Formats: sequence, C-alpha cells, structure tokens
Amino acid sequence: MELQYVPEVLKTPEVCLAAVKNAGRALAFVPDALKTPELCMEAVKEDGILLKLVPEALRTSELCIEAVMLAGMALEFVPEPLKTPEICLEAVAQDGMALEFVPERFRTPAMYMDAVHQDGMALQYVPAWLRMQEFCLVAVQSDGRALQYVPARLRTPEMCMEAVRSSGWALQYVPEALKTADLCLAAVRRSPGAATILPATPATSPTRHVLAVARAGRSGGSRLAGSPCRPHRRRTGKRP
Repeated sequence: MELQYVPEVLKTPEVCLAAVKNAGRALAFVPDALKTPELCMEAVKEDGILLKLVPEALRTSELCIEAVMLAGMALEFVPEPLKTPEICLEAVAQDGMALEFVPERFRTPAMYMDAVHQDGMALQYVPAWLRMQEFCLVAVQSDGRALQYVPARLRTPEMCMEAVRSSGWALQYVPEALKTADLCLAAVRRSPGAATILPATPATSPTRHVLAVARAGRSGGSRLAGSPCRPHRRRTGKRP
C-alpha cells in the first residue's frame, strides 16, 4: 500500500522508511517529525529533485551534493549558505539549465560554457556581453532552439543551418531572408513537425518543393543549393 493511504497513526519510522525505499516520492507523505537524515537520503538518491521535500534543517552539504549530482535543477532547493562554487559546478554539469539558480558571484565564463554545452537553452542565462560566436555555436549545436537567444548579428547562414540540423523547430527563429530551400529541407528532415512552420508568404514559401523532396527521401541535388524558398510553379500553358 502506498504511504499516502496509510493512516497517520500507523505511520511508524519503519513503515515510512520502507515506503520511501520503495518509492522516493513517498517522502511527501512522511510526517516532518519522522523525516530523518537517513530517510531523506534514501529519497534523494532516487530523485535529486525530491530535495524540495526535505526540511531545510536536514538539507546538509552531503545531501545537497547527492541531489544535484542526480538532478542539477535541485540546486533551486539548496540553501544559499550551502551554494558553493563546487556544488554549483556539479549542478550545471548535470543540467545546464541549473545555471538559473547559480549565484552571480560564482558564474564564470567557463561555467557558462559548461552550461550551454550541456543544454543549449541555458544561453538565455548567459550575459549579452558574453554571447559571442563560440558560445552561440556551442549552444545551437546542443539545442537548435537556442537560436532565439543568439544576437541578430550572429544569425548567419552557417549558424542557422547548425541550429536547424540540431532542431528543426529552430526554423522559427531564422531570419526570413535566410530561409533557403536547403535550410528548410534540413529543418523538416530533422524534425518532420517543422513542416507546419515553413514560410507561408508567396515570395518565400518553399512548402511544396521542400515537402515533396522530404517525402521522396531525396536531397533535391543542386537545384536546392542556395536557392530561395519559392514555391514550385506549375505551367498552365499548352505546348505548341
């Protein structure tokens, strides 16, 4: 029986420990008076994010390190006095998005790079002055959607192609002028669902051409290379 259905009077230390060993999330139904360091460690070893259910008085350095090594985002629940450079590095190495919870004084260029390498979307937490070519390229290669956080001046054809090769959904952040048939095809091949966000304007829509090539499993050869995203036009006139 799950602990949430056990009457309070029957929740003994032994019952609670057995329940948490079986499923760490059972910690949510353990009375605070019965939450011991041992019991909390059992829960955190299963899922680091369960640190949020541990009473702050029991959130020791050892417990917090264990938590962030399993789930970097658990850094959100680490008491500020225990947020050392070491524990922050562990958190970011496990989940780049944990950068959000790293105190400013511990954020270094090396940490920012580790973060975007682990999860490109962490680029949103990198200061503008540091969003240079190298950082942005690493970010979009990790997660193409990070292109939305790349400065406009760095959204080059090469940068955009790297982004859509990582995630076709990055197409929505590509400047219209750079949406060539090659790039659109790469986006749809990487993420078929991205076909729903292909350009729709008559002058730039590659929908028919790109989808036809994608469905046929062909690259389109040289006709696609560098060509603008224009729709395929059917001839309506009769041959002489």
